[in-house]
Amino acid sequence: MRWATRLGGPLACGLQIFFRKAKWMFWAIVGPEIVFAVAIGQFASARRSVKRFKSLGHKWTVRHGFFADMGGILLQPKESTPFLVNSRQLAYLVEKEYIKFPSITEEEIWDKSKADTLAKTITLIQASWLVIQLLGRAALRIPTTTLELSAGAIVFCTFGTFICWLRKPTDVQKGIVLSTEATTAQILIEAGEGAATPYRHTPLDFVAKESFTCSHDVMGFFNLRCDNRERPLRKFPNDRFPDIGTYEKFALFCMTSAYAATHLIPWNFTFPTRTELLLWRVSASIFTGVTVFFWVFETIAARQRFGRWDKYLIWLRLKKPAPSLTADEEMGPKRQDTVKRLDAFEEEQRNAKPILIWEIGLLLPIVFLYIVARAYMIAEVFVSLREVPRGVYQTFEVAQLIPHW
Repeated sequence: MRWATRLGGPLACGLQIFFRKAKWMFWAIVGPEIVFAVAIGQFASARRSVKRFKSLGHKWTVRHGFFADMGGILLQPKESTPFLVNSRQLAYLVEKEYIKFPSITEEEIWDKSKADTLAKTITLIQASWLVIQLLGRAALRIPTTTLELSAGAIVFCTFGTFICWLRKPTDVQKGIVLSTEATTAQILIEAGEGAATPYRHTPLDFVAKESFTCSHDVMGFFNLRCDNRERPLRKFPNDRFPDIGTYEKFALFCMTSAYAATHLIPWNFTFPTRTELLLWRVSASIFTGVTVFFWVFETIAARQRFGRWDKYLIWLRLKKPAPSLTADEEMGPKRQDTVKRLDAFEEEQRNAKPILIWEIGLLLPIVFLYIVARAYMIAEVFVSLREVPRGVYQTFEVAQLIPHW
């Protein structure tokens, strides 16, 4: 969603939606695991917002969280430039009584969206039918093509995305504006030293640090920023790395690893040439290995970035304890209180260290291998269609899968 004057009116808005959908459709085909990672990060943020507002005594749903995090709420401070607020920042404003809790219902959010539930359902049924066909062919030992198998792998990964985005509004054309009698300067002054640092995206960045983005942080690391330079942001970026907890990261690891491993199934398929078979085996092995390695690497790097290795380094006397640190349980999962657990998570994100040169140096060759392997498999699924086993033209009825005498 983009706030501001829209040049060209509805036509420009329609073109923005079209290009955005085209972009996500491209990534859903080329890298469905990337889309799933974005989806699970957005779902995690929306779910945390539900807990936050519940602790404040307000009814808030995952759909509300999605709506706020996608830029559906614009704050208009007194005599100040308006800016977007996400769900966490909105909770801060409500908690500090700068604004009243917005009384927007789920139905109103859904009315602002042009989501077609019937179309989603039909698409899901069609995708499920493809998976059933693939499983049926495997059970009856009927040959299939790498194109069909790759499509099935994409569908498998897309199921996770579909579940995460099930309650996310789509194509929202109009958000809501919330006004406050406080100026932006007043909000920042009353927040204390925590708000003294210049903001990166909006004046309320101090409330909860946003996770890294590809366009701002990664590309900015090479002085090649490709994000919108306008500040405050008029549109929240959708290329953030997922800000997720342990369980969500485990689910993401399992889903993406299973998606990559699916490409190992054609290990003994019939290819037009022996060279193509060997190249597929090498590419599929690299693709799967890189996916697993990335999550192992990311877990290690994240622990370093958030200081989770510090207690071990202190125990080994390789690092001196910081005076400001008290007890490790302040950041751990032992606390049962919802607000304190959320505050610990957000404090950890806020104190995250920047991306380091060794992380980029290790990831670049891995990313290059991933791109080469993925590009070859995408091309091969079409090239290999020039010569396929006769059995791929054989069809079957679902009734054949039911045991009978």
